[in-house]
Amino acid sequence: MKSDGTGGANHESSGTTRRAREEVLGHKEEELRKLASEGKRDEFFREIIPLLKPLRSYIKRRLRGARLTQRPNIPVLSSVDMLDDVVLEAYEKFNRKSKRLTLEQWLYRLANEELDRYVSKRRPAEKRRKSLETLTQTELRTLEEMPITADADGEVWFPEELDDSEYQALEFLPPAFDDTPEQQLERREQILEIIRTLAKLSERERTVFELYVVEGFSKGAVARISGVPTDEVPRIAEKVKEHIRQAIAANQESKERSEKAS
Repeated sequence: MKSDGTGGANHESSGTTRRAREEVLGHKEEELRKLASEGKRDEFFREIIPLLKPLRSYIKRRLRGARLTQRPNIPVLSSVDMLDDVVLEAYEKFNRKSKRLTLEQWLYRLANEELDRYVSKRRPAEKRRKSLETLTQTELRTLEEMPITADADGEVWFPEELDDSEYQALEFLPPAFDDTPEQQLERREQILEIIRTLAKLSERERTVFELYVVEGFSKGAVARISGVPTDEVPRIAEKVKEHIRQAIAANQESKERSEKAS
């Protein structure tokens, strides 16, 4: 399998999954267009929502990153609520969907626009971002255990859920076959390190990484969704990946030094 220099076989595999998801939504496009044109909003929602689990996961990860850098007194939006907002906007604007975008790409672009508006209204204080540098694992776990919504409608996120994280499939972590409890703990700590590293980066860098590396969109699709120039996509993705590699390596070295000292 040929590598493109920014993820190789892993990105090709995720790209195959992405194309399959695009096809599923593509087959529904005309039916959804008809429902939107006839004003059948409830039916539109019933038909499209079950197909958008990957989009909700993407929104949830982006909101999680925003939560780590926001001032503590800023309420955090639920991914369920934001997904509903995106679907409502798609329903209202379906007749204006760009023909350059597949239905899935268009939905991700709408989601990005919603996310950018949300984040721009809640710009973190610089000291809040810098404080991530000194977060201990315990403090980070505490942040991650906070409910996103008051009623926690599917939004409570605990470290134990990291075993199913999308980040686990990436090249940063070894295969998770028959891990010992110690290895499982180390894996969770590594994923927390990935989350913490991403939280320190710009929204632009995080968006490109999520779309290109985690979601498996092609660099052209990422450019159409995010507005980042096509040629910049793999460069940004590789830059983010290098940040993550260095962070994981530094954390491992620190851990080994502590073990030797004790």
